[in-house]
Amino acid sequence: MSTASAETLDKQHPRSIHVSGTGKVSVAPDKADLTLSVEVQAKTAEAARNQAANTMAALIKAVKNEDVADKDIQTRSVSLYPNYSPDTANKIIGYQLTNQVSVCIRDISKASDIIDSAVKAGGNSTRLQGISFAIDKPESALAEAREKAYANAKIKAEQYAKLAGLSLGSPLHISEGTDMPATPMPYGEMRTMKAAMSDSASTPVQAGEQEVSVTVDVMFGIEQ
Repeated sequence: MSTASAETLDKQHPRSIHVSGTGKVSVAPDKADLTLSVEVQAKTAEAARNQAANTMAALIKAVKNEDVADKDIQTRSVSLYPNYSPDTANKIIGYQLTNQVSVCIRDISKASDIIDSAVKAGGNSTRLQGISFAIDKPESALAEAREKAYANAKIKAEQYAKLAGLSLGSPLHISEGTDMPATPMPYGEMRTMKAAMSDSASTPVQAGEQEVSVTVDVMFGIEQ
């Protein structure tokens, strides 16, 4: 019975070394998500709606003229609410309508032109609320990060085996986790002017690099 119990225990808990490894690769992002909105105030709700509709239509047209596809322009929110007088009467003195859209830019080199065209078309009602960068096709970066993560884990396991006077065997179990956080590059809220964009500098946009990280847990068998 003792021998049988020992054999069962070995199968459930094989002699092994359990380590984790990390692999990191820095790559340039290949898309950007831009958030734009139109904010209009008027005496009546209908007037605010009309002005905002015309301004947003012009803004979207300008974005499309920069070769942004319909599928990459999405309305995020539309809100209409009254403005009240600051005195104790608290009367409604007008209405504000805000229409927000997100624009997926698949050619980052055109981000500056798209921003400038949108601002020019929308005028003073335009709000540039932020831009973030992401990796749309991370497959090759992930493959490289996996190689580095496994190599890192094996180096650790070999060191532990050597310290314990053992020989490292084949991997018995491998599990993976990935980490690809988006890098926000907020411009904050910008109350823009209707100045001719051709007479001013273009909006600088720096995409930088993003880190693709893979963490792998590996259980190696060990031999005497």
